[in-house]
Amino acid sequence: MDNKNKLKEMLKDIIQSNIFDGTWFVADGCLLGIKRNKDLLDFDDDMDIYILPETKRNWDKLNNKYKYYKDYSCYKAYDRGDKIVSENEWLRYLSYKRTLPQYYRYNRSELTEAVAKSYKSEKITRKYPKTWIDIFTLVYDEDNELYRIPQHWNGTEFHFTKKEVECEKDDTLGFTINIPKNPIEVLKRIYGSNWMIEDRFHKY
Repeated sequence: MDNKNKLKEMLKDIIQSNIFDGTWFVADGCLLGIKRNKDLLDFDDDMDIYILPETKRNWDKLNNKYKYYKDYSCYKAYDRGDKIVSENEWLRYLSYKRTLPQYYRYNRSELTEAVAKSYKSEKITRKYPKTWIDIFTLVYDEDNELYRIPQHWNGTEFHFTKKEVECEKDDTLGFTINIPKNPIEVLKRIYGSNWMIEDRFHKY
């Protein structure tokens, strides 16, 4: 099974497990594929689900076909039958630290020096395969009345308004999912005004 169909199967199974008690929705590459291609992107190997701070995750309801664990910035859900992929853990740790606001303008040398001492105690070894689903818990930014990922680059692109997280239903993938309200505005914010033009160099 190719990645696209694997991700669709995983998303459908996880949704039908009813593990989320509260608001959840998909965005990013999944939303882009739905609105631009009427399907998932051919070259995606993961998918992002966002939940609100008050939404509970009932892992005991998760389909037994899948496993999950807490990684650096989110939960990872994956097929327990798939082979776990090895990765350079130091580089993975650096990539995570680079998303934190306090390191936003650090060059590689500065970042390495700043986080080297914490690597041993904070390191989380990769436990997921080549195809997986990320589950992010958003935080509410009261000053700007926005929902944000707790960390991500400069903190401006990845946010959702209170209206957007009210969500709407979409059946493009052959089953019902939640997507943000005003999805085109969300896509413009994340991918720019040329979001309808495929850019495989940047993988979207």
